[in-house]
Amino acid sequence: MKIIKLLLLTLLFSGTIAAQDCSAVLFLQEGTTLEYSDYDKKGKIIGTATHVTKSLNQDGSKITAEIELNYNDQKEKSNYSTTYNASCENGLIAVDMQRFFDNSKLSNYQDSDLKLEINGDVLEFPVNMNEGDTLNDGTISIGVSKDGFTIITLVTNITDRKILSSESITTSAGTFSCNKVSFSFESKFGLLKIRGTAKEWYNDNKVLVKSESYNKKGKLIGSTLLTGMK
Repeated sequence: MKIIKLLLLTLLFSGTIAAQDCSAVLFLQEGTTLEYSDYDKKGKIIGTATHVTKSLNQDGSKITAEIELNYNDQKEKSNYSTTYNASCENGLIAVDMQRFFDNSKLSNYQDSDLKLEINGDVLEFPVNMNEGDTLNDGTISIGVSKDGFTIITLVTNITDRKILSSESITTSAGTFSCNKVSFSFESKFGLLKIRGTAKEWYNDNKVLVKSESYNKKGKLIGSTLLTGMK
């Protein structure tokens, strides 16, 4: 009987710790606002994005957040708005890949009579990241159509995700202790195909603080910085 009680207490304690780990994730807290700025290879700002956690739903140990994304493309003078989901269960965070897509490519279609159809995987992150850990791959496909006919399909594949090291990153939003993640990507836009690599820095509560993208020759093509949070 003592053994059964001990097992029950262990399971209960483990479940409590997992729930606490998930609730500590900043973007899984209603009302959280994250502000980002995108830069070109020369460091010139080309767009800004705001991510606002609008609502939460808890089903057992799983917490799911609906997050509203508003993107302002300063180069094209256009805006793009959408929502995506992020969830956490048993210490594993899952985020819709739409969160990681280049939204400047979608802002051109927001105010037109074109229709967007988005299908994608989720990218997973353990609450407790460790150097050397490998993470799952993912694919997102976005079809642009008009009057029922597909005009172009945008596809991005992300592979070889792994945690490299811990680093301190400073932006206008503050100084953060981060895990550095690297991956490879391949993007297809009609006949155009782009391959490259990227690095991302996530702080302890799994907020993206910084990202950099490189072409297949290793040259910087763009970056993103966390510029505000509340």
